Amino acid sequence: MAVTVIQTPSTVFDMAYGANPLTLSGIDTIANADKYALRIYIVGQTDPVADIRQTPNRIGRAIFDMQNILQSYVGPQNNQVDSQFVAGIPQNNRISLAGATLLEYQIAYATEAGGVVSAFTTYPEIFTVIAGSKQYFQIPFDTNPYQPKISGDDGTLPCSVIDRSAKPLSDNEFTIADELPGKTIGIYSSPGGIDVHNVYRDDECTKTFYQKVERSSTAAPNTAVQGIEAFYILQYSATSSSAIQTNVIVNVQANGGGPNIALGQGTLISGDFQTLTIASGPKNLMVPLNAATAYYYIIPAVYGCSDDAQSQIDVMTAAAWKAQKYIINDEPCNDYPHVQFAWQNSYGYRDYFTFTKRVNHKTRTKNNNFLKGTADYNSANYSVDLQDRGLTTYSQKIENMFEVQSGYMNDAEAELLKHLYQSGEVKVRFSTGPYANQWVPVVITNTAYTEKTYRKDRLFQYTVSFKLASNIKSMRG
Repeated sequence: MAVTVIQTPSTVFDMAYGANPLTLSGIDTIANADKYALRIYIVGQTDPVADIRQTPNRIGRAIFDMQNILQSYVGPQNNQVDSQFVAGIPQNNRISLAGATLLEYQIAYATEAGGVVSAFTTYPEIFTVIAGSKQYFQIPFDTNPYQPKISGDDGTLPCSVIDRSAKPLSDNEFTIADELPGKTIGIYSSPGGIDVHNVYRDDECTKTFYQKVERSSTAAPNTAVQGIEAFYILQYSATSSSAIQTNVIVNVQANGGGPNIALGQGTLISGDFQTLTIASGPKNLMVPLNAATAYYYIIPAVYGCSDDAQSQIDVMTAAAWKAQKYIINDEPCNDYPHVQFAWQNSYGYRDYFTFTKRVNHKTRTKNNNFLKGTADYNSANYSVDLQDRGLTTYSQKIENMFEVQSGYMNDAEAELLKHLYQSGEVKVRFSTGPYANQWVPVVITNTAYTEKTYRKDRLFQYTVSFKLASNIKSMRG
């Protein structure tokens, strides 16, 4: 007999912030063994990042919770992700990969007897952890809502069939029923519904998807079906009954995505390619935004079938992940200068909201003073000038404080904002002032959050207080 692994984190992906248990058993079958040994390796590295020993519990097993170790090796998205593909940015920034938000690792296990460790056995599975959080009871994390399941049907068209649609890695729950068939003469659809975002023409946004699909084991799809093959973008004016502009952005490395280099390659997905973040806001959309566009859809799709007349460029026209609808709101003349927020959501990626009403700004200064003599005793004689200083400022703490108010919102948008208050990684983009059109890190200073709903409060707004994450520097007195 030997040591066996009887419990692991999710084998698709799991969240770093929450229990990631690994349970070993079988030490009682090995003579003189008194401890379990566990090593954690980052994929591609030969030295372990952790080497742990644990004595067996009362039933002879060892339960290792790896979350603290894994959290040390993941982080937020890169600083430039929100501004990807604004005017002048290269084509390969239309899509970005996981980067620091995702880690692949393996484990090896052994036993120890009297300080001597046996040979380690490497567990064959490669695990993926993402810089998000989960509830204490989500053991292991359920990945089905974020991973579509695709099967194949060679007898009838289409050749790829969506058995289960997925949602993006976002806390936005503002979802409507599928309206695409009625707007596209049945060509496009989104079986899982459509996520809605109220935005303004100057907003920069992104949306992140876990792109590796679950391939049916009983009716396998085409080998090219591995992840997101392309994104359809359909733009509509306020009065048009059909799209005024249709574009297709292929998920290839030339556009910043991948792992495919060309359409339909079917390259296996691993590493940073597991999540894709697309430039989705009106200001940084992956394609030029038409001046007449009032709303647009982004449809993530998998490889379809070359024989399917409805499948343009061999890509399905049904959304395997929920289609994203962006409604471009006009700016009323009584709006204040807009302040757009971006924050790390519960999945480790960005969500957005724009505050359009009152903006209050104040500066708070705390001086560190000391009293010195006004005369200079190193001079030729004792002399004092009227302008010589006695009480002198040695240092100052200068904080930039802001308070912003939203417009009226619906319950789904209020639920999304709950995660803003809870996020430890928040940035804002001012539309005016010295920081205009730049993402600036801030710290939310609201110490309490009161949930509001239409049923309780009818028309309601939210107020957020924050300060810049870096204080203003000043000279000494």
